[in-house]
Amino acid sequence: MPEVNIHLISSPDVHPDLMLALKDLLHDSGSFFQIHLPRLRWQYGDLMSINQHRFHGGFRFRIESEYQLEQYDPARGYPLSWRELFYLCEKSRTNLKLPKDDFIIVVTNRRNSLNWFSAFSADGERNAFVQASDWDVFLDSSPEYPVAYEIVANVLRILMKFDLHLPVEQNFHLTALGCVNDFCANKNDILLKLRTADICPECIARLTANGVPEKLISDVLNFFEKIRMQMKFSQGFLGAVQPKAVHISGKGKISIGGADLKLTPLEATLFIFFLQHPAGLRIAELSDHEEELFSIYQRLKSNADPKNIRDLVTKIDGTYSYNKSRLSKKIKLLLGEPLAQHYLISGNPGETYKIPLNRNLVTSDFTSNSTPKPGFKFW
Repeated sequence: MPEVNIHLISSPDVHPDLMLALKDLLHDSGSFFQIHLPRLRWQYGDLMSINQHRFHGGFRFRIESEYQLEQYDPARGYPLSWRELFYLCEKSRTNLKLPKDDFIIVVTNRRNSLNWFSAFSADGERNAFVQASDWDVFLDSSPEYPVAYEIVANVLRILMKFDLHLPVEQNFHLTALGCVNDFCANKNDILLKLRTADICPECIARLTANGVPEKLISDVLNFFEKIRMQMKFSQGFLGAVQPKAVHISGKGKISIGGADLKLTPLEATLFIFFLQHPAGLRIAELSDHEEELFSIYQRLKSNADPKNIRDLVTKIDGTYSYNKSRLSKKIKLLLGEPLAQHYLISGNPGETYKIPLNRNLVTSDFTSNSTPKPGFKFW
């Protein structure tokens, strides 16, 4: 089976930090899935909205659509019809000149007219949408985890050749089993399948019958397990997992529990910088710390080029997401789950990101040329 290209498209009401977090998270979904975060040219008003820090659920797409918007519902605001959502998928496919075999997933905060968490096109196209809002009603965790789960789940259903024209019970389990294809008519049932992180034998057989390789199925199950563990950590279920001490040498070499964490200078710069800021900061504020970041970077790399730090903090097409993703992978490879969660740069999109490690576990001989802010104590 060839690689599966998945293109994540955000509606203007979705915070860009969430899309970056989804891309980072989905990179761990296996070797078959290639995750893309393309940039679409929105109209001026759309860009003004997406660049703001606060977003509202009543935002309407400024796209030409032959479909009329749904009427206002006090419980759901102005929900988008499925036709509009799948129209947006096809509009994106056309604008980006993507082949029909690629998957287009629209991530939106807007509620939909049938009030589903997510859905895929019933007409055979490889299109789907996932609602990114309202997860806090059911879960005490960051939204990227359930959204990433739903993205992969819909890709699986398309590969399984689900037919939404058939009765629901011929595709989904009406009684919750803890399987990815539980229907969840009662939305609280979503907790069960997120906690089990499983695919039932019947659904695995259907995947295999439709030519889905065992390796892809195994990768997806491993990914679901990672989602489950990370959600448990974010909800405080793993307090018994004791983190290990971090030491940074005078030359910027980093070890965790005595094991060397081998990083590039840019990755190490990010790690040290966030350790220096226990309270964390919003990703949009990184550019305010360009000088401080460079002062760390030039201690780690001879002939350090300031452009590398400028590229790191650039809000659009910057290298922050790439370097953070590589940093996370190396920490997970060294420590494994769930211990690695103590050392990852984490947070909710649009809010503060930080490394949750207790700074009493950090020792350092490393100094940079940066001048601490008034009242700031270095560890």
